[in-house]
Amino acid sequence: MILYEYPPRLTRSGRQQKALHDLEEHKKMRSNMFKNLILGAAIALIGVTAKNIVVKILLIILGLGNIAVAALLYWYFAYWRQADVYTRIYEDHLEHSQRRAKGAYLEVVLWYDEVKKSWQTNSGVLVCELEDPKRSSFILKDKKGGTKPLEAPQKAELVFQDTAAKLYLINELWEKIGYPHKEYNVIEDDDDYYSKEDMEWDKLHKHGL
Repeated sequence: MILYEYPPRLTRSGRQQKALHDLEEHKKMRSNMFKNLILGAAIALIGVTAKNIVVKILLIILGLGNIAVAALLYWYFAYWRQADVYTRIYEDHLEHSQRRAKGAYLEVVLWYDEVKKSWQTNSGVLVCELEDPKRSSFILKDKKGGTKPLEAPQKAELVFQDTAAKLYLINELWEKIGYPHKEYNVIEDDDDYYSKEDMEWDKLHKHGL
């Protein structure tokens, strides 16, 4: 039984609406990129024709920086909207895909009973220490669709695009993956108790305020 899934499965109409939304977002990002590229080129051109050497250098740097930022933002948008990243959380295992270098993906099937303990790094990466993994698998998938099985690491580092998926895992299944869990003391306020005399004196429950 699946407990949590990212991205969520959509109906046919939902998929159509998402496709239209993604298309509009892509057009908007591409339009903004071209505007910034033209603006950056114009600034750099003005810098080339400037007579003052300091102004010339500053304008050229500003123009080239604007071009670089525009291209980077467009690449970042295209990079994160790809659909090959997913997380499926089941009662006894996890199916997860995350990006690797050069357009590759790491597809992970992680069985909870093979996880000795887990924790998070300062950057939010979930590290799972494995003990004698037999069913857990790690497959590297390149951008052309080729696959290569990898040896199960001693410490599996999972990067989640969907933060809610990671939070569900560590909050709901913390015991199964050996994640440290904090118990918080419940503070009870005895002053909230109202006697019959209190009710007569403070009928609006304002505690004398």
